Amino acid sequence: MTTTTTITTSTPDVPVPGPAALLALADEPLLAAAAARARRDTGRGRTIAVLAAAAASPPELAAIAAAPDQPAVAGPWPTLASLPEGSHVIVRVAPEPAARAAYVAWLHEAATATLPPLSLAPCSGAPAGLHQLWCIAAARLVLPSHVSIHARHDLLGIRLAQLALGFGADALSGPIAPERTLPLCGVPRPDETTRTALTTLVRHAGLPVQDTTESES
Repeated sequence: MTTTTTITTSTPDVPVPGPAALLALADEPLLAAAAARARRDTGRGRTIAVLAAAAASPPELAAIAAAPDQPAVAGPWPTLASLPEGSHVIVRVAPEPAARAAYVAWLHEAATATLPPLSLAPCSGAPAGLHQLWCIAAARLVLPSHVSIHARHDLLGIRLAQLALGFGADALSGPIAPERTLPLCGVPRPDETTRTALTTLVRHAGLPVQDTTESES
């Protein structure tokens, strides 16, 4: 029997799903996307920022990856309330049920505290596209609106990062390549990561782009 989770998104205030409902949304990508978009649009607006960020190094990823003896659960993840304002946090979530449950518990625990303005970029060490999109949506649905949810193109891949904008992400971030001096007819390549190309990806997703040259710290 398939259980369908329904989240009403027609009201201005999108309810925060409980742990069971949030986990069920992993099997309902369209519902997850609609709810997360509604929450983003209500709390932050539809405008997407294109932000430069240094490439995540292997040691940084290893620090947030699963311990060798516990491959199903990525962690430990930081206590968000203890971080300084402006922190950019990358969390890697394995696509197994135990890891998803741990991630949901971590998000709900963070939401009960007073969080500083910071950004969170969920990803996964496995090529699991819908899982990573769910991780983006789950973060947007649970965390307060002053926490920015980023789609990192260097961790998700450029096309999945574009799709993540439909799952509640409010920023497309990652390393930004120098502009090409002779673009082919002014059209960026599909895998290009110049600011012009990333801005074009946002617009092709049907979303306005924030006029900024801001970078992550």
